Amino acid sequence: MLSDERAQVSIEFILLVGGVLIGALTIFTLRDSLKNFAQVISEWAEQERNISISQVTR
Repeated sequence: MLSDERAQVSIEFILLVGGVLIGALTIFTLRDSLKNFAQVISEWAEQERNISISQVTR
C-alpha cells in the first residue's frame, strides 16, 4: 500500500514537472509571436486613440 502511494506521488510529480517544462518551452518558442502580437495590439490601440482624438477635436 505504501509503495502504491509512492508510485502515485512519483507519477504526479513527473506529470507536474513535465507540464511545467512543456509550458515553459511553449512560451519560449512562441515569444517572438507574442512580441509581434503585442506590437499589433499596441499599434491598433494607437490608431483607435488617434481616431478618437481627431473626432473629438473636429
